[in-house]
Amino acid sequence: RALEGRAMRVLVIGAGASGLVTAKTLLGRGHDVSIVTDSDRIGGTFENKSYKDARMVSSKFLTCFSDFRRPDAEVHMTLADYVTYLEEYATHFDLHRILRPGTAVVSLQRRGEAYVAELRSPGDSAPHEENFDAVAVCSGVHNVPRIPHFPGQETFEGTIMHSSSYKDPEIFRGQRVLVIGTGETGFDIGFAAAMHGAESVTMSTRHGFVSVPSHFGEDKPPLDCIIMNWGTHYWESRWAARVGLHWWITTKFTRLGFLITTGTTYGFNQWTGKRYNMTWDEGRKHIVNKSVKCMPLITRKVKRQASWWRRKMWSFWDWPDDYGQDVDLVEGSVQRMEGKTVHYDTAKGPRAVEADIVMLATGYRQRFPFLYPGSGKPVAEGADAAASPDDPLPSEHFIVNPDEPRLAFIGFVRPNVGAIPPMAELQAMWWCEKLENKLACRAPEYYKLHESRIPYGVDYGYYMFALAREIRAVPGLIYWLLRRPRVAVTIGFGQAHVPIFRLQGPFASDEAVETCAGELYRPIMQRPFFMNLVFLVEALGFAVINGVISVLESPAGLATLATGLGLGYAATRGDRAKLLLERWA
Repeated sequence: RALEGRAMRVLVIGAGASGLVTAKTLLGRGHDVSIVTDSDRIGGTFENKSYKDARMVSSKFLTCFSDFRRPDAEVHMTLADYVTYLEEYATHFDLHRILRPGTAVVSLQRRGEAYVAELRSPGDSAPHEENFDAVAVCSGVHNVPRIPHFPGQETFEGTIMHSSSYKDPEIFRGQRVLVIGTGETGFDIGFAAAMHGAESVTMSTRHGFVSVPSHFGEDKPPLDCIIMNWGTHYWESRWAARVGLHWWITTKFTRLGFLITTGTTYGFNQWTGKRYNMTWDEGRKHIVNKSVKCMPLITRKVKRQASWWRRKMWSFWDWPDDYGQDVDLVEGSVQRMEGKTVHYDTAKGPRAVEADIVMLATGYRQRFPFLYPGSGKPVAEGADAAASPDDPLPSEHFIVNPDEPRLAFIGFVRPNVGAIPPMAELQAMWWCEKLENKLACRAPEYYKLHESRIPYGVDYGYYMFALAREIRAVPGLIYWLLRRPRVAVTIGFGQAHVPIFRLQGPFASDEAVETCAGELYRPIMQRPFFMNLVFLVEALGFAVINGVISVLESPAGLATLATGLGLGYAATRGDRAKLLLERWA
């Protein structure tokens, strides 16, 4: 509290999207900020984990920061274009003057009211120490590869590599390729192998996946712009949010829509690879795989085994048989490796896959070696690196611990359908308010995904509105309906784009008003009329349900209901009605 109300010296660790927007937000509040990165370039994961033909799976509408838009860019930028965007962002807000490239954080310790960072800069013969009032850890979620160990792996005669080392699909030409993992990067690699002359392509999954396209054509609204958040999240009653009423209802319609349009309920045109915890009752569980170019190549083989009428009815989504290589999917766990064979245990029995290249698309471990010594070191020979626990995130919205509010972790949550950069921007705004002790309330944590293997997986909309409530940044629908109707439409029927949280509150901006009235309004109007009509009916329906529940949740509402029931009962009891009315009066 002694630091409240004055400028702090703040260290930002990382120069990716999260680090840049955090530094810019802190500078806007008058703090003295330094950005350190062990790379010689900005961009973080988007720069150092890029590969040929890689694209963003979140759209420009959602991903771009609130005050640096790219309306003329492709809807889904290439990773190279996004890195250029980040470089231009840094130039526009003069962040290069506070950037210290090639500087690694060796250790970070709290001593009294200060954080002491041991830094190693270019040309240093030894690390040196610097003191900071606060630290933002923005080192990214894709730094330390998660590399599983399989029995017989040491004697495997083919090539085993992690997806973090993948750059060019030409390595697959003429090879039998096995991709272990079915996340977005795994799908990209499987598709690249199938399109670049691989002899065979097999993918494997232990737990399944949920595949939904990021877009249905560059001239149509992308997936992350055909979601309505304000109407379902802001007006929810406490009970509805706690039990996930919105997800309980919409999951059924979504899966039914998949069935009608593509012949399957597992995902969009996903005829195999069902997620292990996929149910009809609750959809607040899954991080959606939006990189789906590989899905038709997987489904194509499965469809050939289906009845002719099913193939014919849903053939609209099929690709020609001569387009790319069929991709086989194995659902099971690796039992062992020997020679160039990978043996699996599956529900249908043992399965052997011949492979020259095994690509481990197994994700990354969350590691902060400067805070937890040894956590960034390679796992001992024979140990399972994939099974080792991640370094923990803080308890308060995964940003800070209550007893250590000046050490923040920005950009580590994983959204179900959303993007990390806009979440990082709102997290940075929230942290600024937290540092100044200006949070208005504590929002419930109903955003956590249920049964998720990733403990920091969140529902994008719930999470954004939870943070916005605490910094008083949720826009008022009626207020904007009376002043700028287009802004009200964007708020009510659009995604939880970060500019809507700069319409009102401590970070209000005139630029955000124009963005909401123009750039973010247009994708809503590009939706089919029937889709917007469904959203309107949905919003009105949830408004009625939550309105009734909200009344019942309040003491005054319960008292009113009890009185009404009592009066109704008394009115049916003849002579007793007058007596009860007099007593009530």
